[in-house]
Amino acid sequence: MADHSLKRSFLFCILFLLTSTAAFALSPSARYESRMVWDTVTNRAVLFGGLTTIDSGTKQAYDLGDTWEWTGFRWIQRVLVHNPPSRAAETMVFDSARNRVVIFGGRHGKTNLNDTWSYDGNDWTQLQTTNAPSVRELPGAAYDTARDRIVLFGGTLQTYTGINLTTLTETQIRDTWEFDGTDWHQILTDGPKVSKPILTYDPVRNQTIMIGYDATTIATVMYAYDPVGVKWNQLTPALLPACANEGAMTWQGSNNTVIFTGAACVGSATTEDTYEWDGTNWTNIALTSFAGRYYGEAMTYDPLHQNVVLFGGISALNVMLAGTYTYISGSGAWVGVGDEDYPVPRSLFSFVSDPVRNVIYLYGGLNDATTFFDFWTYQNGQFRPTLDGSQPSDCALPIAAFDTDRQKVVMLCSGSATWEFDGTTWTEFDTSKTAPPSHQWSSLVYDQTLKKIVFFGGYNSGYLDQTWTYDGTAWTQVTKNPPTSRSHTSMWYDPILKKTVIYGGIGRLTSTDRLTRYSDMWSFDGTGWTAVVPTTTPGMRYGALTAIDPKTNHAVIFGGIRVDTDSTTLIQTQVYANDMWDWDGTNWTQVHTAVVPPPRENGGLALDPLRNQLVMFGGYSGFYNADLWTYGNGNWSQLFEVLNRRRAAASH
Repeated sequence: MADHSLKRSFLFCILFLLTSTAAFALSPSARYESRMVWDTVTNRAVLFGGLTTIDSGTKQAYDLGDTWEWTGFRWIQRVLVHNPPSRAAETMVFDSARNRVVIFGGRHGKTNLNDTWSYDGNDWTQLQTTNAPSVRELPGAAYDTARDRIVLFGGTLQTYTGINLTTLTETQIRDTWEFDGTDWHQILTDGPKVSKPILTYDPVRNQTIMIGYDATTIATVMYAYDPVGVKWNQLTPALLPACANEGAMTWQGSNNTVIFTGAACVGSATTEDTYEWDGTNWTNIALTSFAGRYYGEAMTYDPLHQNVVLFGGISALNVMLAGTYTYISGSGAWVGVGDEDYPVPRSLFSFVSDPVRNVIYLYGGLNDATTFFDFWTYQNGQFRPTLDGSQPSDCALPIAAFDTDRQKVVMLCSGSATWEFDGTTWTEFDTSKTAPPSHQWSSLVYDQTLKKIVFFGGYNSGYLDQTWTYDGTAWTQVTKNPPTSRSHTSMWYDPILKKTVIYGGIGRLTSTDRLTRYSDMWSFDGTGWTAVVPTTTPGMRYGALTAIDPKTNHAVIFGGIRVDTDSTTLIQTQVYANDMWDWDGTNWTQVHTAVVPPPRENGGLALDPLRNQLVMFGGYSGFYNADLWTYGNGNWSQLFEVLNRRRAAASH
């Protein structure tokens, strides 16, 4: 199952937030081996692709194929007609003669690539070339503005063989290519023994420089490209960066130097070191704050704001942790930046509708980096951060429901603290005498027939089968005929059956049994549970998003982690799902829509009472999401900022 426990949290630097007024500003999800360059026409950095860490739920990492733009203050996701196949470890440069971003190669899963794509600020286009370098990942590339050529060097060829393609062989490539905007031309068939080369172009000295490491000695090496002599000349300054494995390097026009940072070598602690190259010497910059010990990050120079922008990477301390924060350089420091007008990617937060005040509330959650205790309102298609001084400051893994009779939000924390919010003030109730046990991944709903909050299941050193009700004064345990122990179940108050209902989840029949993914249903009448046995079900799944469709009064569930069974081998595989099902009180029916949101579990799905439609936010699918969707009249629509952009005409 996906590991969403609190052990994923770690100490991190408090982010410095830059104010923005955009309604739909967010951040890319955590990733490494993505690439980023500055588009001098639109005055935005462009980021594409990357790789997630290995997800514990599906036992795989995910290549990403999303496109983002950094304005200098906030991220904007571009939703485009065409996109390159998802990938990581590609090259990415900006071709200023043609006003376009160009990417080449990289890795998709276990396959190396050699396709070439361009992005003109409006869409991606594959460039059909007569020639091309062979397939590879982690090549180095830079755009030579004086000669109007992309210079590409080397890279790595990964070959998988053996049973289930589990044996990996890596071959270092050392050829040199140039791209003239139309076709690739091989310049050298062999070159320096440089592994994982990083290239950048120095426009003051009209020089393409390369830094990498010698695979034999792991020592940092540096070269400059001589296009006239058609060779690479080794540079041997007195100081070189101590480690060059998967660092990041870019030209910075603020002081006419090349900046290098973020690398990881065995026994090295240099991922926080930052160096500048002035054409003759490297200088190790004395930093007052760091961007964290990450490598494989994306980095570019922002000439508009005169700073270097860095995003993502993988932790040198924990390879299961990828970076999700944006940093800029300035005055000898890396400063974390973000957008305070939109929640960052997360899952396992509370997301509850208040039909009295026509608003949705979002509280807390977690992602790769931290556990959140922030509080937001969503109304009229816009999130707003809220801080009134009374909100909980430490409510982890919150679950919440709206008491329509008392007109209050009831929120239960993993440590069993109970809070209420009346639209103005948060109040904590003393439940020290009796309350549900400490828990994770439990479910909470308000039962309009019983006029009580209902709590069920979860995990605490083992899966729980406990049921509790809360009437605004006290918690009471109900012990009759509980469903089998489980967590991550979908639970809702069914307005047709007029009962609380659960579906699915993950748990154990007994404490010694193997994990079971459930596809059963139960209803609760206030005194105990009764099995519900429909003809068809959505199948085994847990962590699905659940809400009531206001147009039909039917329950709908979306996504979750679904368990698919191969009809021949009977092998079960967990996958993040994006199928949708409708429950009419008697039968399940799969819902097919023209547009389908990406898969996810443990996100938020709630009624927007003002617009009478469902709103879906965030969740987890091998990486954390912060996308926003609405569902109404049988259709999904994504909410994102519409960009009215005009590009300057090309000068060539």
